[in-house]
Amino acid sequence: MMANCDYEELEEMDDDLEEDVFSPNIQQWKSMPLLNSDAKERYNDIADRSPEDSAKFPKHIKLMKNTDIGDVIKERALAFLPAKSLYRFKTVSKEWDQWINNPFFVHMQTTQFKEVSGLFCQPPGESPSFISLDPTAFGIPSEGLSFLPEPVDIRTTCNGLICCQGRGGDQAYYICNPVNKEWRMLPKPKLYHGPQTAIALAFEPAVFNFNANYELICVVNLPDTSVLCFEIYSSRTDSWRISETVCFELNSVALNGDGFYMKGYAYWETQCDAILAFDVKYETYGMFSLPPCREPTGALTEIRGNLFYLMPRKQDECSIEVYGDISMSLKHVIPLDPKALGNTDGLCRALSFVNDDTFILDLEGKIIAYNATSHKVECLRNARNYEGFAKYLPYVNSLVTVSRPVFSKWEDGI
Repeated sequence: MMANCDYEELEEMDDDLEEDVFSPNIQQWKSMPLLNSDAKERYNDIADRSPEDSAKFPKHIKLMKNTDIGDVIKERALAFLPAKSLYRFKTVSKEWDQWINNPFFVHMQTTQFKEVSGLFCQPPGESPSFISLDPTAFGIPSEGLSFLPEPVDIRTTCNGLICCQGRGGDQAYYICNPVNKEWRMLPKPKLYHGPQTAIALAFEPAVFNFNANYELICVVNLPDTSVLCFEIYSSRTDSWRISETVCFELNSVALNGDGFYMKGYAYWETQCDAILAFDVKYETYGMFSLPPCREPTGALTEIRGNLFYLMPRKQDECSIEVYGDISMSLKHVIPLDPKALGNTDGLCRALSFVNDDTFILDLEGKIIAYNATSHKVECLRNARNYEGFAKYLPYVNSLVTVSRPVFSKWEDGI
């Protein structure tokens, strides 16, 4: 049985399997009957070639003469850079400026560059600001989102887009990108979105999503009921629709703030140790448990494409417990180097996990990036005490545009 095999036997089995599947016997291949005389001639031609002939560049492929390294960088490398660097490179030449402004390049950069570049921060009652993970590479021209028509509160982010809500009487929703200062005010929802409404922005950069279509999923608590409804805005139609899906789970009524989108699903924490998951495509929901030891200092986050929960622990030394899978069982315990952290007597709050190896932590208002591999600590913002928890949202420094919908009710004359 497989359980009784030792390590060497398993290796031999793997080698045999790989040879059978991926390395067919060359003698058998040679003895296979050819379909026709043309195929036989092509085979003989290949067999008679010398190594020198095989190394020659194919005659049917034309080489680009006088190809400049700048052209290669422009066409092959620029799309992998953040927006701040690209705005600098626009000054290289008029040709580069036109290329970076090209909608095809903008779309290419949106699909290629997905690295978290920093966090938008907003303390209670204050204007939002941007905390860059690397100020030399990542940045935005308007940190406070002053280009919007009114003061706003940041609600949620997704792959370069930010959803904000106005503080005015209408409390309108705005979708914007602070890099290019493009924004769009969403039409008024059909349902009343009270203070308990939780939202998540779903935007998936993809080759075929050229118009940067997105959806805003809002979980609305119907007044005087224990029922949650899902109202969804679609940028394709510039309209809201009320999903037929209704959540009757009594324990899910109280949501712990806004959620986030990942791989087709929107996730929200509830105040009853559970996670509410919503399938954006099929508009169905499910619930699964949070770790039983959850505390307000924990955070639901994405780690390498999977859903995890981060929980800071302070006993003799500080550590981060990482819970995962649908069971939210303990997967890892990451010790934090006390020498690198410095004074850890205060509150430690987990904010997010970004770019495959970095924890973002709040130590009494001091925002730090802790590299789980090298155990190096970088202070992103100096300590500052707030009354209540400030909101921190990860942001991708993308060129994504916020354009008008392809099918608009106004353009269709409705």
